[in-house]
Amino acid sequence: MRRLFQFFALAALTLAGLARGFAAEAEYKRVRIETTADAIRGRLPLTDVSGKVRPKQRTADGNGEPISPTKTRLGEKHYLEWQISYDSRDPDAPNVVKEVRFERKGETKFGAELTKLIVEARRLGFISTDDLLRERDRLAKLAEVTLEEREGVTLEKTPPAEKNGALPEGFTRWTQKVPQFVRETEHGWVQIQLKPKQRAVGNQAMIYVCLPLARARTDDGSPRAPGAAKTKETVWFHFDRGSAGFLLDILRAFGMASRQHNEDVSRILGKILEMK
Repeated sequence: MRRLFQFFALAALTLAGLARGFAAEAEYKRVRIETTADAIRGRLPLTDVSGKVRPKQRTADGNGEPISPTKTRLGEKHYLEWQISYDSRDPDAPNVVKEVRFERKGETKFGAELTKLIVEARRLGFISTDDLLRERDRLAKLAEVTLEEREGVTLEKTPPAEKNGALPEGFTRWTQKVPQFVRETEHGWVQIQLKPKQRAVGNQAMIYVCLPLARARTDDGSPRAPGAAKTKETVWFHFDRGSAGFLLDILRAFGMASRQHNEDVSRILGKILEMK
């Protein structure tokens, strides 16, 4: 009986340790947004190569190349690609603004991430009510000309004289061209990429916020020195009055990407404008 008790006690301790390990892993991968007296800080994972925040190296085509951050000396040519969101189904998830609540196809959504950045920027005075009113007017004009509905992937036949190497008889080279839209600033850049829908016909617009690692900071707010990443390292990016326009660029990118995004962010802006 004693041995059986010891077995179950050991099993319980092992499971508890595993649970703590999983919790720590989940926490490391989470985006955290905090507000100080004069800035908004966003904590992003630096070594999560398969999540919504991925380290990349800039390339000539603008798409970027995934890298192994723990084996690369990270510096000026590297950045974090953040697939930022603006809502969440979970009212208790990190970075949620519960006051920003709206319905989409019978499901309740709460503002999150980008929404929190905009709300806090307004509260700190980086973005004014007039700024948000102007953005809402712009979104209304963009609603009927969004990229997802009017842009698409094209196929072009390569002339025989331009073929790189001989092809077997009867084969012809076709090149698939996918449009990409980029807004660059000194604080980073925002990309809109068209990608095939996973469970439907057509393309969907994906929005990525790209933040240069040269602007990354450590936990104490100091600049991160160039060098390979440590296991489960996180970095911080600061948004202040000078980068408020970049936040509006991100909002606008969603508004021009698709009608659904346009409708969602328009509702979110309406809810933010109702807030005191």
